[in-house]
Amino acid sequence: MNWLRNDITAAEADTRRDHLDIINRVKSNDPDLPALGIGAILNDVHTATLLAEAVRGNTNLKRVRFYEYGGNMDHFHMVISALSKTNVSKIIVVPWSQMYPREGDLYAVAVGKRLIALQSNLTRLDLNSCHIGPSGAIALSTLLANNTTLRALHLTENNIGDEGAVAMAHMLKNKNRALKEMVLDNNGITAYGQLALRNAIYDDSSYVELEKSNHILQSYFDNPRSVFGKSVMNDVLLSHAANLRCKSAKSAVTKKLKRVLSKKYGVALHFESFLGADAVMMPHVLGW
Repeated sequence: MNWLRNDITAAEADTRRDHLDIINRVKSNDPDLPALGIGAILNDVHTATLLAEAVRGNTNLKRVRFYEYGGNMDHFHMVISALSKTNVSKIIVVPWSQMYPREGDLYAVAVGKRLIALQSNLTRLDLNSCHIGPSGAIALSTLLANNTTLRALHLTENNIGDEGAVAMAHMLKNKNRALKEMVLDNNGITAYGQLALRNAIYDDSSYVELEKSNHILQSYFDNPRSVFGKSVMNDVLLSHAANLRCKSAKSAVTKKLKRVLSKKYGVALHFESFLGADAVMMPHVLGW
């Protein structure tokens, strides 16, 4: 993907004219401009305002990448509000400089919160390596609880730890039924957080809890070993496969139930007709 960048670097022209040329391309609804990079153009209130106005009327933009930005956040919010009126479905936030992780945390979380709250067409949000930490993950999980549009959230290398993992797991199990992919590689999640994530999609403590589990999410990772240890790996992989292959939540919970019965009780099911019983009856049917 060749992104059209508009932030100022030594290798690129950094004049107002260049920024205005880019704004004019956005304003003209250029069909050859499906992806846009936004950076230092936001430093100036005049160009930021013009960009927001140009974006608002654009119907061809599909992907936006935000580069490092240390200017006025009001300028940023102005453009985000304009983007909420467009067809942009994928947004990537390039990591803040490693020299300023705390500022990066605030910036990335502000970006994520604003986007999730306003961007009704947003289906993928990429915050990899943005230093959001546990507090950022908690903030995002709160916003995502009732979100119905976002399908993929990438949070690789954000040091969310167990606290952030538990918040995400609670959101996935009890609220969100839209996300299909949440990439959590290399976040310092220990066995405690791993168990919470596993239980979000495969809670075998009872049939009721198993049924309440999330049967939509299809992946937690790019590399499973960067998130989960051996104790929960197989349960997670089977649950992802069930969620991916089944056309309904009932079908997915049936596959997971077969694993529970086999793993915990040594029962191998050859017939599944009784699995259509109401949830309130299942504990009695199974003696569970």
